[in-house]
Amino acid sequence: MSIYEFPDFRLFLRSWIAAQPKRGHGQGSRIAKALGVSTTMVSQVLGGAKPLSPELAVELCRYLSLDERETDCFFLLVELDRAGTAGLRSRLEAKLAEAHRRARSVAGRIRRDRELDDAAQSVYYSDWTYTGVRNLLAVPGFDTVDAIAARLMVPRAAVAGAVEFLLAHGLAVREAGKLAHGPAWTHVEAGSPFAAVHHRNWRARASERLAGAPEQSLHFTSPMSLSEEAAEEVRGRLLALVERVQKAVRPSASETVRCLNIDWFEY
Repeated sequence: MSIYEFPDFRLFLRSWIAAQPKRGHGQGSRIAKALGVSTTMVSQVLGGAKPLSPELAVELCRYLSLDERETDCFFLLVELDRAGTAGLRSRLEAKLAEAHRRARSVAGRIRRDRELDDAAQSVYYSDWTYTGVRNLLAVPGFDTVDAIAARLMVPRAAVAGAVEFLLAHGLAVREAGKLAHGPAWTHVEAGSPFAAVHHRNWRARASERLAGAPEQSLHFTSPMSLSEEAAEEVRGRLLALVERVQKAVRPSASETVRCLNIDWFEY
């Protein structure tokens, strides 16, 4: 679940507890222990009888393992609950709306370690081989042009050209004569003219792989009609999935390469 979906920190906290194993049985005691308060205090906060102090909010966010953006949003909800004037509430609600707007953007949920200028982006996102080669460089055994070309079934000259570009822009490095993956993450903004090209390239690659799709692949297409409310809920869930995928991928060992395509649009 995502905190960005909740207008009140108590609703979020109750939902979080209910989603834990055994429907959250015993979570009240564990939260009280983490915050250094009594279980009665936790119950009073959850029930709305008492506000949550900023000091306890810090410890609670740590216990919930919220990231920096999620913590900021949680604090806005806590401050909104404690607000004593209409003017303050209005200001906090505006900040919360902006936090939700950023959360609705993939760019607002994705960490980036490397920024490319427009000229470099025009090359990097022009063909799937650039991102494909770069990701494969993180997998053991694929540290030479020949090995990568054989694995991707791409002409050696194309791989060699992609490698030279990656090296020139710090997206790959050469260590002891072997190629290796460079800085960890890049992202092209949705409004960028290169975004559509990037998406088309990888969707075309996915189409090429459909004929011989192995068991570990998954292709799902489901045109549907639904309410506007349900459509917004699905979009929010997909954004939360993107965020969870990133959190799972970043610390994991590089052993294979995969591509995730999610298409969700009105037609």
